[in-house]
Amino acid sequence: MSSFFPTLLAFALLVMLLYWLQRWISQHLQGVGILLFSSSNAGMALLWFVLLPGVLLHEGSHWLMAKLLGVPTGRLRLSPSVQGKQVVLGSVEVKRTDPVRDSLVGLAPFLAGTLALLAIGYWVFDAASLGLAWQRGAWNQIAELLLGAFQIDDAALWLYLIFAVSNAMMPSPSDRESWRLVLVYLAIVAGVMLVFGWLPSLPASLVDALTRGLRTLTYAFALALLIDLVFAAGLALLELVLSALRRSKVVYK
Repeated sequence: MSSFFPTLLAFALLVMLLYWLQRWISQHLQGVGILLFSSSNAGMALLWFVLLPGVLLHEGSHWLMAKLLGVPTGRLRLSPSVQGKQVVLGSVEVKRTDPVRDSLVGLAPFLAGTLALLAIGYWVFDAASLGLAWQRGAWNQIAELLLGAFQIDDAALWLYLIFAVSNAMMPSPSDRESWRLVLVYLAIVAGVMLVFGWLPSLPASLVDALTRGLRTLTYAFALALLIDLVFAAGLALLELVLSALRRSKVVYK
């Protein structure tokens, strides 16, 4: 149990960092589109085009989860639009039912994205070896593994898919609408169990298995965060260059 909570904390921190970075990348991708084409619609279209594989997974997972739970669905829309102050890259009409099923449908993109990152990270880029090297502080091995990642077959395609999925997997505000009530119920149940001492004592073998599984997810998310940071750095540099060119063009005129 001693290693479970630090692992859980690390995983939660990575999720929050990915969420923050996803918002940053979305804003600046749109900024690049505006700088290139002088149009906010072009910025939105660029964001949609770059993240298209992730958008397909996001909306497809909503639809599939709804079907699995017996929730009626309507129109599936895979084109960008603006709703209020929010850019929407796609949507699927899902009938509101009960808080549990609504919450699961809203959570589906995160679950599907997690599975995708896990599959690519472990089967393609050997995230397990990278994570173990990180635990041991074997920096030379980490460098070798990262450099080796660019030498595998279709490395650019897999890196792009990780980028697209990780930047489209986070639930949108509409996806999270039904979570509040479910979280309140769970908090009440947990509080009652804590007050009356009803918390179960899990076997050590089960705790170890849960810790290993959570650590596996943590490694996959860490790899996704690292790739996103590289893309973000390139995006920031491109935005600076385009801004400078745009300013020099204005001054020249």
